[in-house]
Amino acid sequence: MKHVIAFDISMGKSYMVVYNALKKCQLEKEIAHNRPGFMDLKKLIDDLIEGYDEQPHIVFESTGVYSRTLERFMQENNYSYCLLNPLEAKLQCDSLRIHKTDRSDAHRLALTHFTHERRIETDSNDVYRQLKRLSRHYSELDDELSVTRSRLHKVVQETFPELENIFTTKSELFLNVVQLYPHPDLVLNHSKTIIKNRILANTN
Repeated sequence: MKHVIAFDISMGKSYMVVYNALKKCQLEKEIAHNRPGFMDLKKLIDDLIEGYDEQPHIVFESTGVYSRTLERFMQENNYSYCLLNPLEAKLQCDSLRIHKTDRSDAHRLALTHFTHERRIETDSNDVYRQLKRLSRHYSELDDELSVTRSRLHKVVQETFPELENIFTTKSELFLNVVQLYPHPDLVLNHSKTIIKNRILANTN
């Protein structure tokens, strides 16, 4: 490899370092995760490709929301890159005796790239990551739903507890009845026919 570009990512920006094959830092700077910042980054990468007939090795750590902007930039411009999970990055970088600073992580990632085999991201990796994100999103929604059901249960127990003995609490019918008749006094105000028609009208 002729060059390594490493990024230490934070909210809305990255600290970038460029190392040559002799493991010497040729450039370090902060780039903003916006159009001008990415235009400058694209020019830097393209200049290295044109000058050395090889794409520089690119490496950064996955930091969730913050790193996705940089990932998207790499994918849209068809740059290959290595994406490390936080534990993997820590284990590899802790072997270097570099004084820990806010900017040292980028240097650590670059220097360890010369001695570690790292997986290059591909389209299949991207599909896998999307599936993981969807799975995580599903789990978050399921957790929120459990909390909401628990709150509803507490309220119903205080206002109309008999409803939970009549309907399955996870059913759409139960939710519709709770909305229409959150208290038994409301049931007493209507005839059986009106109650039946209201429930039917509000149930698919």
